[in-house]
Amino acid sequence: MFCRTATFEDAPVIAALHAESWRHAYRGILRNEYLDGDIFRDRTTVWMQRLSAPPPNQTVLLAVENQQVVGFVCICGGESEKWGSLIDNLHVSRAMKGKGIGTELMRAAAIWIRDTYPGAGMYLWVYEANEAARHFYERLGASNAESIVKENPGGGHANSFRYVWPSNNMPDQLSARTF
Repeated sequence: MFCRTATFEDAPVIAALHAESWRHAYRGILRNEYLDGDIFRDRTTVWMQRLSAPPPNQTVLLAVENQQVVGFVCICGGESEKWGSLIDNLHVSRAMKGKGIGTELMRAAAIWIRDTYPGAGMYLWVYEANEAARHFYERLGASNAESIVKENPGGGHANSFRYVWPSNNMPDQLSARTF
């Protein structure tokens, strides 16, 4: 497995992975009509926009194994003066979960943040009901800093937690795994 920076041409594969991840992980959180609808087209539009003219503080890193994208992380550097850089998305294909790819992507994100935005921490939003993701982030050293109700894509609302890593507790020091 190796990481590389995404390009515009990667938008469809990122969108497909994103849509499938949401359909599986967010069932019962997001509306079923949204998840069962044309979520692929929705995510394709989002990723084509994000990758066609990315802001200078954004990077998208892909995990690639056997020439297939198996995960991605989207980072918005320096997004918050208080919390640091935002991990906007982290998704790994269902077939590759449990193999350390999410950990490697978080490690790569933390290294990018450390190198590009020195001294900044990082944070992300995670649904309260997404217990597997919350446990994953906690194992990587994150702590829950606050809870808010957020509007969901496709309608509705859900309780979300802001998970944070201060700059002195980033997962960039995790040891790299060999795949």
